[in-house]
Amino acid sequence: MKPNVWISSSQVAELLAKQLVTWPLAETNYNALKTVQVKSFDMGGFVIRVQYNPSRIVSSAAKTDSASIQKRKCFLCPDNLPVEQERLPFGANYLVLTNPYPIFPQHFTIPSREHLPQSILIHFPDFLELVRRMDAFTVFYNGPKCGASAPDHLHFQAGIRSFMPIDDELELQLKRFGSLVLEEKNGVLLQLTHYLRNGFVIKAKTQSAAQSLFGKLYHALNIVPDETEPRMNIFGHYENGIWTITVIPRRQHRPWQYEAEGGQHLLSSPGAADMGGLFITPLKEDFEKMNADLLRDVYEQVCFNESEIGIIASGITKNK
Repeated sequence: MKPNVWISSSQVAELLAKQLVTWPLAETNYNALKTVQVKSFDMGGFVIRVQYNPSRIVSSAAKTDSASIQKRKCFLCPDNLPVEQERLPFGANYLVLTNPYPIFPQHFTIPSREHLPQSILIHFPDFLELVRRMDAFTVFYNGPKCGASAPDHLHFQAGIRSFMPIDDELELQLKRFGSLVLEEKNGVLLQLTHYLRNGFVIKAKTQSAAQSLFGKLYHALNIVPDETEPRMNIFGHYENGIWTITVIPRRQHRPWQYEAEGGQHLLSSPGAADMGGLFITPLKEDFEKMNADLLRDVYEQVCFNESEIGIIASGITKNK
């Protein structure tokens, strides 16, 4: 297979269309997605949509401790992929795959060909190139302790734009509450606050500017002992020659309700989709009991508040 094979949004869409004909599992789950139940909550200037999606229990309930990972085959390694799952090369090092357990009407996983751990800093240039090539999509990254069901295998995901509320809310939220943290040639780093999923946004005209600003943010975040990188979810899209990269640092992997029993139990392992305002509930009882107060509680547990984001921003400006 030749290196430097690049793809476009239209080629990716064609891959999905073909897989819906040739792969029964994908056909079943994408058809089911058309009828999933959704309810929306106005959180005061922005929206959280809750999706009841039983097929996502594969991800939400995934055991990601090292012992469990060592016992199972890696489901993202090329040799272990289902025979029906077609592979679209992206560059020399990645494959684009139809995600058979979709959240989005068009949902893709982009794993590394090699079995490398989930790690963003050295692979951030790959992420930026993927964002540029798949410009009809929001490309996202789940950190090893931030929703990744395969933390042992480097991968990104992509969903069609405007399906997550953040896609359409971000610019308004920045206009209302955003503030400049750092400006460099061809790029700026902004604070994103008053959004429950508080964080930072990079706007860059060049890959080098995006990499520089991301590196400064990355090194301003703490790494939990025995973990390999700061906890975060990342979103990216490319439009009119500008990369927009949203980084949401994380305090916790899961809310306390994940381990609770009885009526307090909530099977929620928030990943990028949840951080994007599309809260996934694979269990019917969780969907039915979900309300604005419970949503707010979950996000306040796993994300940083405005004051904590301000402290991180101050550290960046001091060290610029």
